[in-house]
Amino acid sequence: MTETEKILARGCGREKVRPGEIVEVEVDRAMIHDNNAALVIGNFGKIVDASVRDPKRVAFFIDHHSPSTSTKAVKHQSLMRRFAKEHGIGLFYDCGQGISHIVMLEEALAGRGKIVVGTDSHTTGEGADGAFATGIGATEMAAVLATGRIWLRTPETVRVELAGHLSQNADVRDLMTQVLGRFGPEGANYCAVEFHGAGAEAMSREERVVCCVLSMEMGAKNALFASGEDTAECSRTERFDLRTVEPTIAIPSLPTNARPLSEVASQKIRIDQAFAGSCTGGLLRDLKKASEVVQGKKVAEGVRFLVIPASRKIYNEALALGYLKILHDAGAVIGSPACGACGGHDAGILAEKEVCIANSPRNMEGRMGAGGVVYLGSTATVAASAVAGHVTGAERD
Repeated sequence: MTETEKILARGCGREKVRPGEIVEVEVDRAMIHDNNAALVIGNFGKIVDASVRDPKRVAFFIDHHSPSTSTKAVKHQSLMRRFAKEHGIGLFYDCGQGISHIVMLEEALAGRGKIVVGTDSHTTGEGADGAFATGIGATEMAAVLATGRIWLRTPETVRVELAGHLSQNADVRDLMTQVLGRFGPEGANYCAVEFHGAGAEAMSREERVVCCVLSMEMGAKNALFASGEDTAECSRTERFDLRTVEPTIAIPSLPTNARPLSEVASQKIRIDQAFAGSCTGGLLRDLKKASEVVQGKKVAEGVRFLVIPASRKIYNEALALGYLKILHDAGAVIGSPACGACGGHDAGILAEKEVCIANSPRNMEGRMGAGGVVYLGSTATVAASAVAGHVTGAERD
C-alpha cells in the first residue's frame, strides 16, 4: 500500500484498503476556523440529542477574520467561544494566535499517520508532518463532531519524485508553481499526492508546508511527505529535477498558470500592492528572505507592502531576529498573525483593476476583491517587486 492507504487502513481497522474503496475512519483531529464555524455549529444543532464525542480532538481557530472587522464576523466568533465553552473544547486559538494550518503543526496537533480533517481546503498543509489531512464541508464536520468518524473514498495516489537540490536562485515556491503548471487545476483531482526522493527528504518543514498546501491547487484530496518506506505502485508518477528549477510566477487567474519570471518581468507590470503572508508565505523563512531583499531599500511610492506572519510564534521569532524592523523601516505594513489578504475578507482588499503580487496560495478572480488582479510568486519576487514598483525578481548573487 501507499502511505495514504496505510493511514486509512489503520483508521478503519483493516489490514488493507485499495483505491476507490469507501472506508469509514476514526478522526484523530478536527479543525474548525471562524470562516465556517457558524455553519458547522448550525448543522450540529440539527442533530437530535448530539454532543461532541471527543472534545480533546477538536481545535477551534479564529484566523480568517482576526481581529474581527465586521459585525457579522464578531457574532460568529462569539458563537464559537460559547460553543467551545459549552462542549468543553479546550483547544481554542483566538485572535492573533495565527493561521490554523501552521499552528496545528507548531502545536503537534497533526503528526505522521494521523487522520486530520478541517473546514478549509488548505488543510492539506498538515501533511507536511506525514498526516492524512483534508478539507471537508460544514455538514460533514458537524457529523464528525457528533460521531468522531467520517467516510471517505480511498484516493488513488500520485507520486511526485524530487531529485537534487534547489539552486540559490530558486525557491520551493518556484518548484511548486512548476509542479502545478504540469498537472493543471484538475490533474490530481481526488488524489493523494505523495512526495518522495532525495530532494523531498532534504526539505525543511517550512518547505514541506508550501508543497502540501499548494497541492490542493491541482485538486489533491490530501498531500504528504512519505516516510521513505513506500514502494507501492501509484496511478501516476511525475519527476522533477530541483537543480533545473528557475524563478517562476503564476499569472492571473489560476495558480497553475505557470510562466518563467523572466518572461513576465520583462513586461514591467505595475503593482499597487505586494503581500507576504498566509500559510504559504508568512513563515519565518519568508520573513527572513523578505527582510534580506528590502534591507537598506524603500518600498516604491504608490505600493502597499503588507507583511503578515503566519503565527504568533513566527512573529516573535522574526521580531527577535530583527526581520520585522528591517521590513518596517523599508515601509512595509506589519499585520497581526492571521490569514490576512489571502482570502480578501478584511485586510488587503484590492480596488477594481488594482494589481497585487503575493506569495499566498490563490489568485482566482475576486480572490482579493472584485476586479483585483493577482500574480503569485516566491517571497523574494514579492519583496523585490514591492521595492521596484512592478513585477520583477530579486537581484542574483
